[in-house]
Amino acid sequence: MRGASSGVGWIRSADAAGIRLAFGAPAWCVALAGVTWLAFTPAAMVAQELPRLHITALGLHADQRVVRPGQSFHVTVHVHVREKRQRLDELVLPALTNAVDLGDERKRVPAADGTDFYETLTVAANTVGTASFSPAYIDAIDPATGRGMRYSSQPLTVRVALGTTVRDADPGALRRLLRNTVLTIAGAGIALALAIVLIVRGRRRPRAVPVPAPPLPARRAGPPADELRAALAVYRSRSDDASLDALRNVLFTRAGAGPGATFADALRALGSRDPQLARVMAVAERARFGPVHERASAARDLLVLLDAYVPQREPVA
Repeated sequence: MRGASSGVGWIRSADAAGIRLAFGAPAWCVALAGVTWLAFTPAAMVAQELPRLHITALGLHADQRVVRPGQSFHVTVHVHVREKRQRLDELVLPALTNAVDLGDERKRVPAADGTDFYETLTVAANTVGTASFSPAYIDAIDPATGRGMRYSSQPLTVRVALGTTVRDADPGALRRLLRNTVLTIAGAGIALALAIVLIVRGRRRPRAVPVPAPPLPARRAGPPADELRAALAVYRSRSDDASLDALRNVLFTRAGAGPGATFADALRALGSRDPQLARVMAVAERARFGPVHERASAARDLLVLLDAYVPQREPVA
């Protein structure tokens, strides 16, 4: 008796001469029919149980290339079928070597051209060496041929290392470490060079010679009282705007303001040094720019104040 594999199950066949010797000529046909029925019945039953699937992707991927003993990582099985299915119980997960299965999570994602299934295994490596995963597979009927097929992913291996030596380390991680080290050293070198250049330039730069501050200008003394008396005499005789403006300018100059100054400028220049002069200037402003019906009385008040102020001949400090 010989055995052959069809990819769906085992199908057994028998030799006709052997059956004739065992059962005799009259009964060999009955025996051969029975053996043939036993051989093909399981295959037909298995073929009927297999789903008809268009499988376009079946892959096995790990999120880590190198792990440490006892470190957990994830291995994901991805399957894409063209059919719209809610479950894919026909998927056979990979067998683990040098790793322990800590659990799995299933995820179904509908797609425009079918359905994607993701089975994520959480595993942990045992000892230093290699953690191996056999191919995941699905037994299904190919709708194009009507024959049973086994669709398999690629096998997967993950290195398990302590990471204490360059040989055990992840080559990609080692390259990243070297690149970062080189960049750090280069950055430090550039910063050091810039610091040296700045120090050298600072030493070559001539020192600024301190320039003594210019002496404060001597405060200008107010005009003599004779000038104020003359302006007052002109205003008393004319009582017009021109003589009043000339008198105001003399008062502003006495307060310490420059030519073309305003009443506000004169007040700022005078400060609190001479309150009586400030009052005289304020009344002069009212006599010049106040309401028309108040200007005459303000002019009289101005003359009274100036008659009291001028004889004092108080210079402004």
